[in-house]
Amino acid sequence: MVFQVLNKLKWTGKIGEAKIIILHRGAPENKKTVYGKNIKELKKSYFIYKNKEETFIPLHRVLEVWVKNRLVWKKS
Repeated sequence: MVFQVLNKLKWTGKIGEAKIIILHRGAPENKKTVYGKNIKELKKSYFIYKNKEETFIPLHRVLEVWVKNRLVWKKS
């Protein structure tokens, strides 16, 4: 389901407005925020984002997707 949400944002040009909360062990509350504008590639089971370096993020680690401070998807 999260793939469909991110893919729709990508194809409607709104991925740059997205804020994606991922599970990141060791971070405060085990959560990290990734911004859609940094996503380089989106596949069915992962995405690659570039900050200082390219990072592979499996989609099962996505906890929430926000667009303009509105929750559009949450892992159940």
